[in-house]
Amino acid sequence: MIIITDTASDILESEAKELDVRLAPFDISFGDEHCNRNTPEDLDRFYRLLTGGDEFPKTSQPSPECFLEHIQEAQERDEDALVIALTSTISGSAESARLAAKLSGYDRVAVVDSRQAIVSERMVVEYACRLRDEGKSLEETVEAIQAFSERIQISGILDTLTYLQKGGRIPASLARIGNLLKIKPLVAVEDGVLMSPTAARGTAAAKKAIWKRLDPEHLDTSWPIYFVYADRRDLAEKFAEETIEKFGLDSKNARVCQISGTVGAHLGPGCFGYAFLTK
Repeated sequence: MIIITDTASDILESEAKELDVRLAPFDISFGDEHCNRNTPEDLDRFYRLLTGGDEFPKTSQPSPECFLEHIQEAQERDEDALVIALTSTISGSAESARLAAKLSGYDRVAVVDSRQAIVSERMVVEYACRLRDEGKSLEETVEAIQAFSERIQISGILDTLTYLQKGGRIPASLARIGNLLKIKPLVAVEDGVLMSPTAARGTAAAKKAIWKRLDPEHLDTSWPIYFVYADRRDLAEKFAEETIEKFGLDSKNARVCQISGTVGAHLGPGCFGYAFLTK
């Protein structure tokens, strides 16, 4: 089985090789500058461009051709093809993959809307890889990952409202007032929708708010907790240390991942958070 996902999953190119996963890139452009690769160098360049000027990046979903070449590879190898895409409430990536599947004429293709974004989409892909390596069929894998996705919890803290405003999500006046009052919006993916369930005044209060979403008794420790960050790894590492100490978790069962530009453009620099699996 060939597993394909888009770069909104934040899986680095080196990690994709290790997982044996194909990546279909989102194109992120600042004028003539393009950041469409999930490499540490490209992610660093993206955040430098994001914070270094007034231009807000344009994001384009993977074209059907990006998915088609991987589907055709599966067809040539007489293997199933599984596409796992960014939640359709944010992007048309899944629809682009469906069009590619139709154009291919291959009948052993499944396209799954992950209903997740950033690291939570990554978790769905990693679970699909586990099932593939266990020899599960395409049909069994699709059913299992859809149920798996419903058990993922992800939430984070934004440092500023500026990038939500630049992306057209909130008015400029609200961003100015919120930044002045040091309001920290909380973000989460719920039922496939990227939303802001609440906000807190200051980082300490924001951490307390998202910690309420974690119940150690319902935590599935067969999966690591993923701590994510935009441009500052130190924020995620500090949050990881605090979370592990607060809940008495195993530090060996924690991972730190960077958020790529697809969603990171709207979350902005200084964002951090975590994702975990419930029982």
